[in-house]
Amino acid sequence: MIIYVDKFVSKNPFFIEMKQNFSEVIFVTEPNPNVEACFLSPFKVTKEFIDQLPNLKWIQLSTAGYNQIDLALLKERKITLTNAKDVYSITIAEDIITKMLVINRNVKKYIKQMHDKEWLPHQEEPEIYGSTIGFLGSGSLAVHANERLKAFQTKTLCYRQRPIKHEAFDETYFEQEGLETLLRESDYVINTLPLSKETYHLLDQKRLSLMKKSAVFINVGRGEVVDQDALIERLSKGLMRGAALDVMTPEPLPKESPLWEMDNVYLTPHNAPSSPNMMYRLHSLLSDNLARYLNQKKLLNIIE
Repeated sequence: MIIYVDKFVSKNPFFIEMKQNFSEVIFVTEPNPNVEACFLSPFKVTKEFIDQLPNLKWIQLSTAGYNQIDLALLKERKITLTNAKDVYSITIAEDIITKMLVINRNVKKYIKQMHDKEWLPHQEEPEIYGSTIGFLGSGSLAVHANERLKAFQTKTLCYRQRPIKHEAFDETYFEQEGLETLLRESDYVINTLPLSKETYHLLDQKRLSLMKKSAVFINVGRGEVVDQDALIERLSKGLMRGAALDVMTPEPLPKESPLWEMDNVYLTPHNAPSSPNMMYRLHSLLSDNLARYLNQKKLLNIIE
């Protein structure tokens, strides 16, 4: 069996170990018509690339996101797609809580005051404890964050497209009416959704206006899920307490964007998954799924 791997995977410090553990597999870094599987970034999954691989049966992504990929093309070619969502969930869950605390505890102000050697307490610092948290999406990112936020005695809601209650959350909402209810009730709205035709500007000006004036918006999904101009307008007018964004539109965020200068905004450069454990988790997933594939068992994280 021949597997194509891109540079991100081949540079994984555990990749040498993987090659040793699967001595019956040939790993290549150039397209080859005999390639049966690929370990790579979604940006490489193009029609031109796939056309070079007539025997391709499985693509394992090194990322959780896959909105760049033509799923209809993969279905037509009968190619199975799996992603790496669970590789990043633990770290992103911690990042979500970090972002909530940065906004709540005036961290940006205190860092500036340290720089200026200014002693100025701020009395209005809301608690996470007892709040209502609404997740857009109910996948592994939301589930991991939900588990941790339950320690704050919170009520957690989720909005999902499948009309089936998710047991991890206190309430599950569906369709437009459910989404609007979640936005009205939540003290924190956390987007974990991928980008698709259905989620593009899901949070438009009208839906953002449903959120509480005291609410905080956190985005670790995709920037295009929210109408960024509408978000900026609400933040600048004080119609929302704050926002913490790991994803924006476009990326990198232009220097002229008002988001850089807003006191009630905390930005990170699409780096929420950052962790020294990330490569180990990716290696574990790739190894597990490869063993499953070779033994004709069901793969993990199949994208339907």
